[in-house]
Amino acid sequence: MEEKEENQSTKRDLGGNEYLNRHCWLVNNLNYAPYKRCQYCELKFRRCLFLQYQIISILLLLVSFSLFLLFEKKLSALTIIVIFISVAIYGYFFNSSTEKIIKANFYLKQTKNDLKELTDNLEAKVRGQTRDIRKKSQYLQELLNMKTDFLRVVNHQLNTPISIVRGAFSMMEEKIWGIDKSLVAIKDGFDRITQTVQDFWDAYELEGEKMAMKPGKTNLAAIIETLILEKQKLPLAVKRQLAVTISPPDFKIPLVWCDAKKITHVISNLLDNAVYYTERGQVTVSYELLGGRYLKVKVVDTGAGISDEDKKTLFQKFSRGKAASSLHPDGSGLGLYISRKIIESNDGEMIFSSRGVGQGSTFGFTVPIYQNQKPIAKAPAASKNKIIVFKKNNPA
Repeated sequence: MEEKEENQSTKRDLGGNEYLNRHCWLVNNLNYAPYKRCQYCELKFRRCLFLQYQIISILLLLVSFSLFLLFEKKLSALTIIVIFISVAIYGYFFNSSTEKIIKANFYLKQTKNDLKELTDNLEAKVRGQTRDIRKKSQYLQELLNMKTDFLRVVNHQLNTPISIVRGAFSMMEEKIWGIDKSLVAIKDGFDRITQTVQDFWDAYELEGEKMAMKPGKTNLAAIIETLILEKQKLPLAVKRQLAVTISPPDFKIPLVWCDAKKITHVISNLLDNAVYYTERGQVTVSYELLGGRYLKVKVVDTGAGISDEDKKTLFQKFSRGKAASSLHPDGSGLGLYISRKIIESNDGEMIFSSRGVGQGSTFGFTVPIYQNQKPIAKAPAASKNKIIVFKKNNPA
């Protein structure tokens, strides 16, 4: 059906058998093309070449007839016949030439249009190819940068726990430490290596896509209460005498819809950061309802704070501020990046604020409140050509 309509439209276009030049007074009145050449013409009737021929022919005949009347005795019938024959021959060749000129103009215009279309398409293809080349060039450059930066980051992140393990073995061999104390240090070193490798892998898996979630009805308040008890016993929290508490809300904390295991990882990371970067004072968890649809959880500390410069790269991979590096040199710089990805994959939003260096920080997130949602199987699309771009931040 569409092909038939397309053919019909082609016939009615300039050059088609059913084309009618609506600029022409004669064609409009006749409602058909009187000559075959009319199907190639777009001119107005007053500019018609054949009309011009007719006018010239009539003028020649009028001049001939006038001369015959004026000079009847001097002009022979043969002369008149010759004039009429000349006009007829002129008309024949003019008519033929007119048709060729009109067709030539039509094909010339069509050729120009085709050439313009070809040029436009060629320019578009060149631009597209240029973009592809530029992207591939950038991709290769990122690969080269990755080689250098990855080695730099891995060297720092893995060298420290490896040194701990080697040192513990050395102390045990020299019988400076007992086996039990050495094993504790060795286990701590291997735990840090495992966590670093896991962070690297999570960052790779999350590159350019959402993390696969298994959302369900979750008692977030219970999870946070358990984590608070754990963080209160952290050696650093005990040493610094930090108050790690919950600020009771004036409303009943609702159940939420999220992946409980992944959200637990986020909360634990935020609490750990608050303890690591707070030398004195307190760490407080608070709740807030947002329009009956979302629950906001905030972790507020009285610690190192965040500078305006560090805020720009806060959630990037391997990004760590100057204060963070000095207070907690063993961090991977991946915790906030992974946490944000987890929250976004749970249809929430990561939030943070800080009045500046030394004035504490607030980190938090929102998650949907449970409203009889049903689990939906979500599998993240496979990401092609993944690249982990290692920013040249302060050493983690």
